[in-house]
Amino acid sequence: MQPDTIALVDEDRTITYGELSDLVWRTAGHLSTLGVRRGDYVGLCLKDDWQHVVAMLAIGRLGATFVQVDWRARSIEKARIAKIFDLKLALVLPGTDIGAKCPSMSFDSEWHRDVSAATPPSNVSNDWCDSLAVLASSGTTGMPAFTVATHQQFYLRLACHCELMPSLRPHRYLSTFSFSFSAGRVACLLHLLHGNTVIIYPSVFTAAEFVEVASRHRVTVAHLAPSTLRELLILAETRQPLLPNLELLVGAGAPLFANEKIEVIDKLTRNFHEIYAATAIGPISVLRPSDTAQHADSVGRPFPLVDVEIVDEMHRPVPTGETGWLRCRGPALASPVPSNSAAGDFRGGWHYPGEIAALDTSGYIHLHGRTSEVIFRGAAKIFPTEIEAVLQAHESVAEVAVVARSSSTNEQELVAYVVTSAPVAPGQLLAHCRRHLTPYKVPREIHIVSELPRNLSGKLDKRALASPRSRSLGTKR
Repeated sequence: MQPDTIALVDEDRTITYGELSDLVWRTAGHLSTLGVRRGDYVGLCLKDDWQHVVAMLAIGRLGATFVQVDWRARSIEKARIAKIFDLKLALVLPGTDIGAKCPSMSFDSEWHRDVSAATPPSNVSNDWCDSLAVLASSGTTGMPAFTVATHQQFYLRLACHCELMPSLRPHRYLSTFSFSFSAGRVACLLHLLHGNTVIIYPSVFTAAEFVEVASRHRVTVAHLAPSTLRELLILAETRQPLLPNLELLVGAGAPLFANEKIEVIDKLTRNFHEIYAATAIGPISVLRPSDTAQHADSVGRPFPLVDVEIVDEMHRPVPTGETGWLRCRGPALASPVPSNSAAGDFRGGWHYPGEIAALDTSGYIHLHGRTSEVIFRGAAKIFPTEIEAVLQAHESVAEVAVVARSSSTNEQELVAYVVTSAPVAPGQLLAHCRRHLTPYKVPREIHIVSELPRNLSGKLDKRALASPRSRSLGTKR
């Protein structure tokens, strides 16, 4: 890329590639004077801005490993991560203390003065096998599980995304995923590697704001979570695509329902790709626009660098079409942190992301739900996604989540929480379920709510819905 090409744009500053290179080298030099060396763990407790990007790249230059500490997390969570990794140093927002006796530096005027005076370090590492980042799962079913990815493994994740890029010419990418999570970091680094312009926008925004910012900045590539895509579909009331200038729109974080994927292509952009990924390995499969009409109920086929199998409880491959545990492997697979809960998700070189799935005869992956979310009623095994798909198909339903709750007889009862797009009574939704589901799959209760709870990564928090405190939410049938 040319030195005067714009690399980063955020609310505070516009940075060219020439300026970015200088900032990265000087920041690495300053970190070196602070004692950061190859193999050290450095915490990043920062908001999503140009400084965060510079810090990630500078730490990687030294052969050190950056550990994301979400600035929105509770103090006890920040201290827990600092203690687990025995951080050499933490780069934090002014006034932030992550505890655990961890030395920290804030990005204040003194920091910027020292960086400006620094010289490039002599202890640069060029080993692709050095660890680059600690990856943390989103924690939707409990505490996050940690893995460590090398420079090479990170690069191979980028390679999967590269084949989706519409052309080799420079693009303008709107970054909306937080850098605290793997999807946000991978997408940002991918576009910097390509010499594209990365426009950093706060991770919390409305659909109307996204449309305005995308138009104002002439955005050509964007990655969005399902919740935002659903809000955009509500805005798209005309026959013209709502986002006509997007050359690539990637859906990530969680799958949309089949009818929603078709709607996105019809109402938002024909250049929609849905990626299924796991933190420990990155992108696993992709559903391309040309495949959506016939395979919208799937998450596409695996990327060339990823092997996928469906196995039974004895870890034996099952016949094509049968349901079982999904496992995957490939050169981008990270390593579990010793003595961490992620270690249980690895077996014989394979990673188990925690999904129940099936592979059809054409190689498309069909997800049936998380292993932790399977509901048992007597001898029957129920997948919440099946019930959610039925409710989602109702014209008045915008979003839905189905969870299990113990009854007075200790049997798991089905409870549905629904966000509506038009007035509808719980009884009407119940009747809809009875028409399309076998009796034992019909929810015991249906609650109409204004919104569904989400964790810091923006993913649906079903653990919160299943808790006793959620019993009083909304209107019940």
